[in-house]
Amino acid sequence: MTLKKRKDSHKKLWLRLWSELGAAPITEAFLSSDDTYVEGLCDSDGSVTVNPAHNTVDTVIHELLHRMYPDRSERSVRRTTSMLRKTLSDSEVQLFYEEYKRRRKHGRPRKADI
Repeated sequence: MTLKKRKDSHKKLWLRLWSELGAAPITEAFLSSDDTYVEGLCDSDGSVTVNPAHNTVDTVIHELLHRMYPDRSERSVRRTTSMLRKTLSDSEVQLFYEEYKRRRKHGRPRKADI
């Protein structure tokens, strides 16, 4: 992947983000809402809660569909992932995420260029 040259304003913002990462109290927790998928939340006290479940479940579903249907196009897999994801309740996402965490193995970083 070719990276764009970072502008000075973006460099400053990136440095501030690093500083905030060290300063902000950050918690990882499942966040639920009746209206939408909640990926994160910044409370009025400045604390941040991050919910990795939604993005992780999307990715796991996507990659499992590739495994199940290796001849399908990327577009088809994306559409199926999106369609299925819209039907899942918060409790189903949470259960699937917990099962994923139970089964996952930690690997070494590797190139994804195949």
